[in-house]
Amino acid sequence: MPALVIVPHRSVDAALVARVASRLSEGDLARLSSLHHDLDGLAAFVAGRAALQRVLSDAGAPDARIDATCPDCGLSHGRPVVVDGSGRLSVSVSHADGQAFAVAARHPVGIDAETMDGLHARAQAIDELAPGHGDPGRRWTAVEAVLKADGRGLRRDPGAVSVRRFSARLDGRLYTLRTTRAGDCLVTVATGLRRNV
Repeated sequence: MPALVIVPHRSVDAALVARVASRLSEGDLARLSSLHHDLDGLAAFVAGRAALQRVLSDAGAPDARIDATCPDCGLSHGRPVVVDGSGRLSVSVSHADGQAFAVAARHPVGIDAETMDGLHARAQAIDELAPGHGDPGRRWTAVEAVLKADGRGLRRDPGAVSVRRFSARLDGRLYTLRTTRAGDCLVTVATGLRRNV
């Protein structure tokens, strides 16, 4: 299973901003400069990119760059994709409770992190959006992680993801699931294995 990297938003300082900025795409540099008046947004963005850069380094691709161009509007807030120096790595990032969570893998990978309180408050809505058995919070983080690994995110119907305890299926692809607690957050990583199952 892919290693999980966590970077707290509060750990962002000028040195981390400079280190992260040196490896950003043009779109991400534009996004970074647009956030200088939004300190919370800046901290979240930099922590997320720092987490992604760290998982890429840990996966043996320290020079790889991320492109997060949105296919709908062209701005840099879309799904992060590794564009060079990667050896075909997939990455994913999620934010919850003032932390950025990131993973990288040589298979399609997605991650979702949610606070336990937030999941409990949305349990009924989760049952409506992604019906199934078991704990709604665990099911929701699995659905979100699978949809991120798939690449379509919430443009795909969450109800199409079939979740079991340690695996999920979407459109003929099997995903392994690893769910863990990190403080007050429930975190699920979905790794796509194979099609036609």
